[in-house]
Amino acid sequence: MIKLKRKGYGRIYVKDEKHIERVKQIIKEMDQFEYEYLPEDLITTLDQYPKTAYTYKFDNINIDMLTYKCIKEDIIILCIDNSKNEFLREDDTAY
Repeated sequence: MIKLKRKGYGRIYVKDEKHIERVKQIIKEMDQFEYEYLPEDLITTLDQYPKTAYTYKFDNINIDMLTYKCIKEDIIILCIDNSKNEFLREDDTAY
């Protein structure tokens, strides 16, 4: 199961701003407890790429299942975990 790193940096990107609330709702449906730890700015639009956000304790959502559930609703997400992507820095610049 792919998950975001606890107390790391990452982001969930969507193409359209109207999908942000639906992705949050899907997360809530998947795991109400984990939803309580969802940082307000973790889900954003692709125009914010490669900027990331601090994940705090939001680290126990199955990203593969989230992606699957979103695709079933015609919502494409891109999930970035800085602990696994060395080309992104914490200061939001690529190298």
